[in-house]
Amino acid sequence: MIRTLRTFVLAGAALLAPPMVAQKDPGTPEPSFTLKGTLVLPVPVGIPLFNALTESVGGIDLCVQYPFWNGLGAGLGGRATWFGLEERSFAPQNISGEIIRATWFGKLQWEKYTGGRTFIELAGKAGVSDYHYTSSGAGERRTVKTSGLHWGGQLSLYLHATDNLAFGVQVGYEQDAQTLSPDKFGLESFPGRTVQAEGPPYGFLTVGLGFSTRFRKSADRGE
Repeated sequence: MIRTLRTFVLAGAALLAPPMVAQKDPGTPEPSFTLKGTLVLPVPVGIPLFNALTESVGGIDLCVQYPFWNGLGAGLGGRATWFGLEERSFAPQNISGEIIRATWFGKLQWEKYTGGRTFIELAGKAGVSDYHYTSSGAGERRTVKTSGLHWGGQLSLYLHATDNLAFGVQVGYEQDAQTLSPDKFGLESFPGRTVQAEGPPYGFLTVGLGFSTRFRKSADRGE
């Protein structure tokens, strides 16, 4: 009798296994609004003057998006990035301060599941970046504001912690149409440097850690 029950249990498990696998591997995400956030470290690329005068502090972004067809989707978001000024790079001038970058972008993305709990995202972005150059020298604090077109691309890999919440890593590249020059910091020239201006574009390699949460009922809780 016990052997017969075991046989039925094993046979039932074998029959149920294929549907269960199919449910865990949907291929493309179900249509639902998604909120994504990322902590980002920007690394200046191809802009040696900017790299010499600043240090990357970090950045954070948030984006709301919706997949509307076969994993393709669109979204809107913003990113704030901070750079500190390397005071020693301005010697003998006594200059301190920071550069704050606010980016507003539209986003097109494609998502696909690579396993039962993992999925990738390829995305392109375009928008505008506002730069606030804040510096202090000789008792005077000043802020110069400029704006430029922004574009970028990124690849992300996410792992589900629950049905609606996933965590992941991101790598990307982005550019801003901006110019670095001494007048941004109230100077006539950069001390001890032969290059006194660096034209656009600002280019940054980005590495980040983020989350992705979907606004839908959770199958984990049977809702």
